[in-house]
Amino acid sequence: MALRLGLGCHFLYEGVWKIKHKDEFTAAPFLTQAKGPVSWVFYAMMEDINGRERLEAVVKAKADKKADAPAGANPFADRWKGILDDFVAYYAPADPDARQQFQRAMQSVYDEFHKKLNAYFDNNQEQILAHFQSLDRFENDKERYQNAPFQKQRRWDRMMELRRESDAWIADLDVLEKAYVNKLYAELGNSGDYGKEQLKTRGRMSGSWNPLRWSRIELINFAVTYSLTAIGVCLMLGFFTPLAALGGAGFMCFVVMTQPAWPTIYPPDPAVVGHALLVNKDFIEMLALLVVSATAAGRWGGLDFFLARMMAHCPICSRFCKSSEKTE
Repeated sequence: MALRLGLGCHFLYEGVWKIKHKDEFTAAPFLTQAKGPVSWVFYAMMEDINGRERLEAVVKAKADKKADAPAGANPFADRWKGILDDFVAYYAPADPDARQQFQRAMQSVYDEFHKKLNAYFDNNQEQILAHFQSLDRFENDKERYQNAPFQKQRRWDRMMELRRESDAWIADLDVLEKAYVNKLYAELGNSGDYGKEQLKTRGRMSGSWNPLRWSRIELINFAVTYSLTAIGVCLMLGFFTPLAALGGAGFMCFVVMTQPAWPTIYPPDPAVVGHALLVNKDFIEMLALLVVSATAAGRWGGLDFFLARMMAHCPICSRFCKSSEKTE
C-alpha cells in the first residue's frame, strides 16, 4: 500500500504541476531530444520537427526567388487568417453594416502583419535556404551508419544545432503572431463603446475546446497532463488500481525508450544522475508499477475494496468470476 501511495503521489504531483503551469509545459523537449534506436518514433510524433513545412515552402514560393507567405501556402499566414475569422465571429456586431465595418478594420490589421510576415521571410530567405541545404546534407550523410563515439557525438551536436536554428526563426514568428493578436484586441478597444463593452463583458477569447482544431503537440500535452493526473488520483484512492498501475507502467516504458540508459548510446546520461546499465530509476519505477498492478494493493486502504464487494454481489460479475475459477 505504501508503494501504491508513493507512486500515486509522484504521478499526481506531476499532473497537477502541468495543469497549474499549462502555459509553460510542453512535451516537445521530451520528444525532440529522444535518443537511441527508437528515437525516430518520437520524432515522428512532432509536426514539422525541422521546420521544413513552415519555412522552406515559403521561401521557395515565388519563381523569382523573392520570399513570400501567401495564404494557403504557409501555415503562419493560414493560422493568422483563422485567428482573424474567429475574432470577427466572436466580437462582430449583429448589425450587418456595423459588422462589415468591423470586419474591414480587423482585416486591415491582418494585412499589416501579413506584410511584416512577408518582410521577415524576405530578410531571412538566404539564411533559411542555406539552413535547409545543410539539413539535406546532414540527412544524406553516410556517416549516420557509423558507430564510432566521436561520429555519434558529432551527428547529435549537428542535429541539435540545426534544430536550434529553425526554432529561432519560428520563435521570432511566434512573437510576431502574439503582437498581431494584441493589435487585434487593441483595435477592438479603440473601436468605440461597443468594443470596450465587448472586452469588459466577454474578455479575451479562450482556446478552442474542439480537439479536432488542436495541433498534434496540443493533443499530446493534454493527453500527458490528464493521464498522469488520472493515474495519480486512482493510485492514491486505490480505485481501479490494476488499470491505473498498468497505465503508469506504459508511460514509464515510453520514458525509458526515449532515454535508454545504455553506454553506447549518445548522449550519455549526466554523471550527476549516476551510472546505469538499462536499469535506472525510471526502469525501476516501471517495474514497481507492474508489481502494484499484479497485487490487491488497491483493496488495502483503497476504494477497490468496496468495488470488489459490489462486483461479488453483482450476478453478472460473480458468474464471470466463477467461470474464470473453473477454467483455472
